[in-house]
Amino acid sequence: MMEVKKKPEPTFVGCNDDLVFIVPKELFTMKLNSEQKLEPKMAKKFSQYLRDTFKGFQLANKTKYNNENNDKTETTSDFWADFEKRAINEGVDLIGYVPVQEGYIFKDLPIIGKNAIVLGMEMKWNMIKNAPGIECGIESFRVYDELGKVTIKLTEYLQQKGYRTEAHHPFGGKLLYTAHAKAANLGYMGRNGLIVTPEFGPRQRWSIITTDADIPKTKEMDYSEMSDFCESCGACIENCIGGAVYDQPFHKGEDAEIITHIDRNKCIESLLTNNYCSNCLKVCPQGKKRS
Repeated sequence: MMEVKKKPEPTFVGCNDDLVFIVPKELFTMKLNSEQKLEPKMAKKFSQYLRDTFKGFQLANKTKYNNENNDKTETTSDFWADFEKRAINEGVDLIGYVPVQEGYIFKDLPIIGKNAIVLGMEMKWNMIKNAPGIECGIESFRVYDELGKVTIKLTEYLQQKGYRTEAHHPFGGKLLYTAHAKAANLGYMGRNGLIVTPEFGPRQRWSIITTDADIPKTKEMDYSEMSDFCESCGACIENCIGGAVYDQPFHKGEDAEIITHIDRNKCIESLLTNNYCSNCLKVCPQGKKRS
C-alpha cells in the first residue's frame, strides 16, 4: 500500500484577498520566433533547463512533507556562516534574512516557517544585453533551474539539521519574492516593480526558504542614492516594448497594501510576442555590466 504523507501543520496561511497566485500557463506554450534559430547544442541545453525547472518546481512543493520531528529553532553565527559559504559555493550571489511578511503570502496558501531566507542569483549581462531575444529566455530558465536546485538542496540541509523548513522555487512560490527581498534590505523597489540591487541592478531572480530556524538580524542598508537616480531616470518606462510599465504606481484591490508599476497581463503578452522580451533589464543603467 502506498504511504500517504501526513499534511504538515502550517505556520501561516495567506489571507490577502488581493494577492492570488496564478500560474502563467501561457509560458508553458512559448515557441521561438521563426527567425530565431538555435544551434543543436544550445537547443538541447535550453530544453534541459525547461524540463528541470518544471521538475524542480514540483520537488520544491513537496519539501514541506520532510519535516517530521523537526523542532529545532536555535542557531549560532557560525551556523549561518557555514550556511552562507555553502550557498555561495553553489552559485548563490545574494543572501538576506527577514521574518515572513504575512501580508505577502498568496491567498489560501500555507507556509511552513516563521522566517524567510531570501536567495538571489544573477542573470548574466552577456545574455541580457541581447534583449529582446531567445538568449534572455535561455538565461531566465538557466537561473530558474540552477537557483531552484540550490534552494531545494539548502532546504534539505536545514531539514537534516532538525529545522522545520520549506523551499519556494524561483519559478513561482507561495510568497511575493520582491516584497521579501526588499524587506531583507537586499535592494530597493525600482520604478519597474523589480528589486534593484547594487550588484546587478534588476538582473537577478529570487527564491525563498522559509524556516523555523532563528535567523541573523536583517542588515541595514541605505539605497537612497540609487533610489533617487531611479526616480529621475524612467528608462524602463520609456523603453517597455509591451507598454506594461507605468509611471504612476497603482494599488491592487481596494484594501491592498500591494503597489505595483507593472500590468502583469501586458508583461506576459510582451514575453510571448517579443521573444522573451526582458528589455527592461537591458535598458536599466544600474543593471548594465560595469567594466
